[in-house]
Amino acid sequence: MSTAVLEPPRAVPRPEPAAPRAFHRFAVLTAACAYVLVCAGALVTSTGSSLAVPDWPLSFGTLFPPMVGGVLFEHGHRLIAGTVAAMTLALLLWCLKTQKDRLVRGLVFAASAGIIVQAVLGGVTVLMRLPPAVSIAHACLGQAVFCTLLAAAQASSPWYLSRPARPGGLSWLGLWTVCAVYVQVALGAYLRHTSSGLFYHAGWAVVAAVSLIALSGEGFRSRLEALRSPSALLFALVPVQLALGLAAWKIKSSPDFETGLHPATAATAAHVAVGAALLGTSVIWWLRSRKAS
Repeated sequence: MSTAVLEPPRAVPRPEPAAPRAFHRFAVLTAACAYVLVCAGALVTSTGSSLAVPDWPLSFGTLFPPMVGGVLFEHGHRLIAGTVAAMTLALLLWCLKTQKDRLVRGLVFAASAGIIVQAVLGGVTVLMRLPPAVSIAHACLGQAVFCTLLAAAQASSPWYLSRPARPGGLSWLGLWTVCAVYVQVALGAYLRHTSSGLFYHAGWAVVAAVSLIALSGEGFRSRLEALRSPSALLFALVPVQLALGLAAWKIKSSPDFETGLHPATAATAAHVAVGAALLGTSVIWWLRSRKAS
C-alpha cells in the first residue's frame, strides 16, 4: 500500500478575504461628494454668499427656499453637506458591520466624528455672523474630513488590503508634504476670512510647491507603479495652482473687484478646489508608499 494514502491530507491555505468591493466603491463615491462639498464651500465664500441665508438649520424657516441669487450657493452648499453627512454615517454603519481592518475603521470613525463637528461649525458660523475663528476652523476641518474619507477609500481597496506593508515604506517626505500642504490650506483659509496674512500664505506656497515637486520626483524615481499616477497628477497641478493663486491675488486686489458669480470669483474658487486636490493626492501618495512594491 502506498504510504501516500496513509498520510493526512495537507491543509490548503485559505486566501485572505477580499475587501467588499461595494463598500470600497461607496467609500470612493462618498469621498468624491466630499470634494464637491469643498468646492461648493469655496463658491459660497468667493461669491460672498455666506449670509445669504440668515438662519440655521432651516433656510428662511423652510427646507427649500427659492434658489435665487446667493441663496443658490449657500443653501445648495447645505444640501450637499447634508448629503455627504448622510453618506458618511451610512458608511460608518456599513463599516461596523463588514470591515475588520483597523485602519479602515479608524478612518471612517474619524470622518464621521468630523462631519458632525463640521455641521455644528457651519451652523455657528451663520448664527454668529461669520466670526473669523469659526469660519477658518470650518474651512480647515472640511478639508480634513475630505482627506480622511479619501484615505478610507484608498485603505479599503482590495489592492491595499491584500498587500503587506513594504519594508521602509510610508515615506517621511510624503508625510511632510501632506503636513506642508495642509498648513498652506489653513493659511489660505485665514487669508480668505480675515483679508490678512498674504505674506505668510505666499511665502509658505514656495515651501509647499517645492515639497510637492520633490514628492512627485521621488515617485517617478522609485519606478513603483502605484505611485506613478499620483506623482504625475501632483506634477501637473502644482503650476496650475500657482497660476490660480497669482490670478486670485490680482483679482481680489483690484479696486474694481466685486463679489458675485463671475470669472474672477470662479478663479478664486478654483484655487481652493485645486488646493484640495493637491492635498488629497498627497494623502493617496503617502498611503500607497506604504504598500507599493
